[in-house]
Amino acid sequence: MEINSLNTKLKHAFRIDRAIRFVWQAAPLYTVLSSIMVVILGVLPLVSLYLIKLIVDETSQLIFSRTSSSPDLSIIWIYVSIACATGLFTIFFNCLSDYLKKAQSLAVTDHIFGVIHQKSAEADLELYECPENRDMLYRAKVEGPYRPTSIVRGLFTAGQSAAAFIAVAWLLMMLHPVLPAVMIIAAIPGVLIRLKYSEKIYDWQQKRTEDERKAYYFHNMLTGENHAKEFRLFNLSQHFIHQFTAIRNVLRKEKLWFEKRRAAGDMIAQSSSTIAVFGSFAYIIFQTVNGTITIGDMVMYFQAFSRGLGDLKTLMESAAQMYEDNLFLSYLDDFLKTDPRVIAPEKPVTIPSARVQGIKFKDVDFFYPNCGKKVLNCVNFSIRPGEIVALVGENGSGKSTIVKLLSRLYDPHEGQILLEDENIKNFDPDKYRKTISVVFQDHVHYYLSAKENISTGNIEQKNNIAKITQAATQSGIHDIIDTLPQGYDTPLGKMFTDGQELSIGQWQMLAIARAFFRESDLVILDEPSSALDPEAEMKIFTRIRQLIQGKSALIISHRYSSVKMADKILVMDNGYIIEQGTHSELLALQGKYATLYRTQADNYAHEPENDVFCQNKSV
Repeated sequence: MEINSLNTKLKHAFRIDRAIRFVWQAAPLYTVLSSIMVVILGVLPLVSLYLIKLIVDETSQLIFSRTSSSPDLSIIWIYVSIACATGLFTIFFNCLSDYLKKAQSLAVTDHIFGVIHQKSAEADLELYECPENRDMLYRAKVEGPYRPTSIVRGLFTAGQSAAAFIAVAWLLMMLHPVLPAVMIIAAIPGVLIRLKYSEKIYDWQQKRTEDERKAYYFHNMLTGENHAKEFRLFNLSQHFIHQFTAIRNVLRKEKLWFEKRRAAGDMIAQSSSTIAVFGSFAYIIFQTVNGTITIGDMVMYFQAFSRGLGDLKTLMESAAQMYEDNLFLSYLDDFLKTDPRVIAPEKPVTIPSARVQGIKFKDVDFFYPNCGKKVLNCVNFSIRPGEIVALVGENGSGKSTIVKLLSRLYDPHEGQILLEDENIKNFDPDKYRKTISVVFQDHVHYYLSAKENISTGNIEQKNNIAKITQAATQSGIHDIIDTLPQGYDTPLGKMFTDGQELSIGQWQMLAIARAFFRESDLVILDEPSSALDPEAEMKIFTRIRQLIQGKSALIISHRYSSVKMADKILVMDNGYIIEQGTHSELLALQGKYATLYRTQADNYAHEPENDVFCQNKSV
């Protein structure tokens, strides 16, 4: 098991090509220019070293062989001028290199965001409903945007350091061939320590991803608006602050445990480097005193050794950092390799424009990934053109799962869903979904303008204000939008400047307007009236009846006063359809539907008393 894990890590660690591909796709020009900077900045330090040697040698020669009170310093001034120019060039190219790195980093980060967004858009709904997939997506979002840039930057740094080290090693070998070997031996401990703890942190993060996600979840709850009212009403803030703090304390302590040991290892490694530097310096001084080399040589060799050791350390640290970055980049790679299960066939069938038979569920079974229990069992029903079908049943009976399958967010494990006797798997999913409008129970509040909120139902018609107004009128939200400060251009919600908040019922009417705007062949409403008053609910259902003409509607509702208006009612229980028929037919059966309906009707019977009670209380 450990050998397989090691092989996997090594395979990930040396996949430099992935990072290069990302960086090249995002910023080819910056990559080329950065490569040129590597060469220039690798050569300039060696030029500086040699100029310093010449300056020191010329100066010492003038001091020890002075024959006049006014020595000729012209050659020294030339060397100093060239050294100054070299220093200025180095500063210029360093600054230019830093700018190119930042520009490249920003371009690559934005590119990776785009890649993640595109992959997320293509992924199945399963990605968001499975904890393991959520961990993978979280790691990809956290590590993906900056690791490729870090790797390529490490390549450039390593290349520049390698060029400088080779030049310095060649120079030192002329003094003694052992000196380059001493540098290499001194740098090795630090690299080994870095590699060891990179792997440990990688393993630790894999184990702790869910805890990090949970802490971030608590953070969002404490700082977002969705939980603000309940947190204050039930005094929950401190409870969740303690939950967040407890997780973060554990994560911090464990991470610091690694960092403490890595710091101790770094101290040992740096100490060995320092001993190597001054040991070599002693040897260089000894050679200078014996007259083997000049004072200029001594200065040059000492600086060369110090700089060479620094370059070698940078080279090895860059290699270790790239190893670590590649380990963590594998998170993004794993995410990008996830293939959707709901895919278009190689040769999609044309979606029929005319509807005669409508939609049929035929012996459909389904269970969610990582859950062995079936959610749907041998489900059979049909929705004919112009027909309103209602789904009723207790929570967890499988109603919302039918909506997901009908929308082709999932595919059945057994059985078929047919449109005009053609399996919907044979259609292009995107084109098929355009024939469906869905208002989910947890519909989205887009913190955009009212016009944009409705036009998301059919983004291709986003500028058709006449159709937008018509859809708003059909759902009953037009008059409310008309009273807003900027009408249909008014931002909704309180997230951005000048935003106007709507009530829950108004948001729901807006979502229904979005469904009407789509002008699809099938309208699916999942608890469409849960936040509406009875009068608004009746108007919505009346409009649906008027609008579908030749189209179809599937309605999920717990309000039986609305359900009884459907042409056909399906009663679900534990994934089975146990009854189906009209309202009157189901009452006559004296089964599950009749019991649920009469229970709710009894509650309605008490409403007048409640109204009187409320009136008396208000007085």
